[in-house]
Amino acid sequence: MLCLLCPAVVCVVLFLWSVPSLLIAKKVMALLVLPPGLLWLGLMALTGWPGLKIWGRSLAMLILVVYTLTGNAWLGGWLLDRLESPYISMSQPAGRFDVICVLGGGSSARPDGGPQLGPAGDRLIVPARMFLAGKAGHLVASGLNVTDSGGTRSLADDTAALWRDLGIQDKSITRLTTPRTTKEEIRAYKELIAARTWHKVGVCSSAWHLRRVERICRSEGIHLTPVPADFLSAKVPWNPLYAVPQARGFQNVQKALWEYLGAATGGN
Repeated sequence: MLCLLCPAVVCVVLFLWSVPSLLIAKKVMALLVLPPGLLWLGLMALTGWPGLKIWGRSLAMLILVVYTLTGNAWLGGWLLDRLESPYISMSQPAGRFDVICVLGGGSSARPDGGPQLGPAGDRLIVPARMFLAGKAGHLVASGLNVTDSGGTRSLADDTAALWRDLGIQDKSITRLTTPRTTKEEIRAYKELIAARTWHKVGVCSSAWHLRRVERICRSEGIHLTPVPADFLSAKVPWNPLYAVPQARGFQNVQKALWEYLGAATGGN
């Protein structure tokens, strides 16, 4: 039994020994008693299970390593930084745009079905701020959510409603309610831009998504100036708190790998 618990106990002791304050120690302990933390400690304990054959112990250690990495906030930040770094210098676009096209994904639905800013809500705030500052003459909202509300929730309508709440009039907003994927949105932008004869056009999305957006633009033969928002790669401090697998790590690792997978497979 002692052999079984030893790795987990050592881990906890080392964490508590290295934390810079009592507050951080409490946060570490809280993470360790939540499901991801308990599973992590359980995997550590499994590697010391008495009588476990070498192949079983090796498999347990492999699972522990993979789980640790996929929930690691440092790894997630590093992977996202590789995607976002080209756009940091573009966070304050110069000049005035004829229009900014905003990819869907910045809103979410309230329990009553109404729109609200989602985790990527900065996608909607950045172009709205630019419009209100006179840096954009028009805004385009696009997207149809194919996973929520039976695949019928219009991200374009959500975005337009939230912009109206900020004082932007309907006449300054064009909604493209049918595109379901980034590639479909880019194709719809291409047709709209040609019809409206806009010249300087920006495309706003999460910074970690823009590399794939630009690749799709090139494949469709259209040039759109990136307007980055929703940066997620801010430096994660070297603190024991972030060594524990947690939501921030799982989310950021998944977002980054999703983009790399999309680039590798030509996904849209």
